[in-house]
Amino acid sequence: MLLFRLFAARRLLYGAVLMLSLSGCNLLGLNNTPEPTATPTLTPSATATATLTPTATATPTVTPTPSPTFTPSLTLTPTVTLTPSPTFTPSLTPFPTVPPAPPVRIAADSFTRLEIDPQVIANLRQGWLAFINSAAPTTTALPGTPVAVSDRQTLYLAAPDGRQILRVLELPASTGTRIYWSPDGNYIAYFVEGNGLFMLSLQLGISLRLFAIPSLSPRGVLSEPTWSPDSTQFTLALTTAYDVDIFSVGLDVFGVGTGNLLTNISQSGGYDFFPQWSPDGQYLAFVSDRAICPTWEPNAPGSCYTPDAPVPDGGQLYLWERATGEVRRLAEEWLVAPPQWISATEIAFIGGKRGDPLAGTTLYRISINGGAPQAVTPSQADERVLRMAWSPDGKRVIYQTSGAENTIIMRSADGQELARLDARLSFPRFAFSAAWSPDGQRLALGGSNGQCPFGVLVTNAQLQFITRAERPNPGMCDPRWSADGRFIAYEGVLASTGTGDGRLDVYVANSGGVGARNLTSRLGGQVRLLGWLGGE
Repeated sequence: MLLFRLFAARRLLYGAVLMLSLSGCNLLGLNNTPEPTATPTLTPSATATATLTPTATATPTVTPTPSPTFTPSLTLTPTVTLTPSPTFTPSLTPFPTVPPAPPVRIAADSFTRLEIDPQVIANLRQGWLAFINSAAPTTTALPGTPVAVSDRQTLYLAAPDGRQILRVLELPASTGTRIYWSPDGNYIAYFVEGNGLFMLSLQLGISLRLFAIPSLSPRGVLSEPTWSPDSTQFTLALTTAYDVDIFSVGLDVFGVGTGNLLTNISQSGGYDFFPQWSPDGQYLAFVSDRAICPTWEPNAPGSCYTPDAPVPDGGQLYLWERATGEVRRLAEEWLVAPPQWISATEIAFIGGKRGDPLAGTTLYRISINGGAPQAVTPSQADERVLRMAWSPDGKRVIYQTSGAENTIIMRSADGQELARLDARLSFPRFAFSAAWSPDGQRLALGGSNGQCPFGVLVTNAQLQFITRAERPNPGMCDPRWSADGRFIAYEGVLASTGTGDGRLDVYVANSGGVGARNLTSRLGGQVRLLGWLGGE
């Protein structure tokens, strides 16, 4: 278009020149009057220049340049504000290298041959009381007279009538009550401070070391070992590479087992502890934090490890099946105490709040065959359930509450309150114990751990008193029923001697709580009751 206009302008210009030349001739031949058409001829050239001005209008085409419109892209710069990613670098900083604990192996060393009294072996199923005494075996003293404690202790068996006391084994005094007798009476596992865990076969008279471990609290978790009901497996929690697993030791260590010398039952990266065998020996219940902490290995994905991480204060309930080796979770509640079997298919447990040891707790029961846990006690923020004791048929439970008051309550398995102990019989917190008779018809109530504020207390299954001796003469602590239900054994302190020397003696009363006899008064020193052996 522009070229066309330029071409037209040239034609006009040529025309103008031609006309000028003609007019020049006229000027020469006619007169000096100016030609009026000369001015219009200049307008085309002017209009031609005007037609060039639209070229300047092309500059607006530059205005659409979206460069200004790109400036909003600068508004995306807040994405740069995500650069606080450097604040996460501390978590990405690897923790210092922590070497793993050595693999768990049976030591099977420190073999010792011991002389075992033939009477002990011959009468293991008779129904004995087992206790320890820290005085020298030859020491005698008047009842209630304190005797210097030695650095050795002796394990004894006593007949319930007190006529026979058999010396079984001498051990370092540091062993204390960490003595675990198999249900059939043939084996004793015991811990020696600074030396490890040992096992003794009474039939063979041979003792050997199972594990050279520093304590029975792996990584700070207090978890008591336990025997299977058939006395073929000794089960305990042990420290593994970065966590805690549950292991079972077979009797192959003495050449009389079934081929399973050592089995890792739980096998997880978490903390597994509190093993408890079912009454029929087909299942093992235990507590684990594996769902919360899949691993404790430093710097591993999902690890709960930090240099100052506290020991787990509990875990969830799991079940191991002996026949298949299958492990499954039974409950999501946070267990703060060892679970307790109340029948071959039901487990009771105390649930609390993770990381808050002062929070309220609730007593539950659950079937291993499926279903949700059933609350037995109401959930209260300021009340804790302590020291539960279930009847042999699993239909009743008695326990201590710790809240505004320390109360002893009996409930049915479905949670109905059946009875409460007289408020005058208030036991110190964590110092209450109860034992049901084998037939579930009677209860013996006492203190615990040397705190024995009342005398013999025996009730029926409805918590109505059969024997009520509020005056502690002697006080009753940690009562235990014999397997045949004829006797109640307990620890006691005579009120007449006071408790200044801290001495406890072992007493035995009949099933009504009367006719108590002191079985250990002539031994002197410190005495602790372990429990009944045999008699079934």
